[in-house]
Amino acid sequence: MQSCIKDIDFNQIDDASIHTTYLATLIHLNLTVSNFLNEFNEEIIFTKDLIQAPISDDSRASLEKIEFTVVTENTFDRNFILSVIFYDESSQAIYELTPEVNIPKNTSELTTIIEIPEEDIHVIYNTKYFGFTMILLPSEDDSVLTINETSTLEIQSFVKLFFNYKNI
Repeated sequence: MQSCIKDIDFNQIDDASIHTTYLATLIHLNLTVSNFLNEFNEEIIFTKDLIQAPISDDSRASLEKIEFTVVTENTFDRNFILSVIFYDESSQAIYELTPEVNIPKNTSELTTIIEIPEEDIHVIYNTKYFGFTMILLPSEDDSVLTINETSTLEIQSFVKLFFNYKNI
C-alpha cells in the first residue's frame, strides 16, 4: 500500500491576515434657515457642533486607513464650507481634515471622501471629539437670509476604518 502526501508548511499561518472595515456614523443634520439666524433674525456666519469620537485605542497596530465621508444636499441659494476638526479630551484642536468640504448652492446629493494620510492616522487615538463647523458664505447679490425661507442643508457623515489583523 502506498500513499502520496505533499509536505505541509505549517509556517503559512504566520502569513495569515484578516481585512475588515468598521463604519461609524458621525452626524445626520437637517439644517434650516433658523440654524443660521441669531435671536434677532440676523445672519450668523457659522454654526458648530461637537460629538464624541467613537474610536478606541484597542486596535492601534491594525488600523491601516481612515476615510471620512460627507454627503450633502443644499437647497439654499448660498454656498457653505464644512470643516471637520479633531479635539483632544481638553477640547483643544489637534487636527483638521483637509481639504474642507465645499457645498455649492442649490445642489442635489454630493459625496465627498477625505482620506487621512497614513502618517497622520495616529492622531485618531488622541481624538475625543469631532467638531463640525458650517460656514455660510456671503450671497452673490448681497441678499441675506430671512426667517420665512424654507431652504435646507442636509449633512450626513461617517468614518470608515480599514483594519488588517495579522498574526504576530
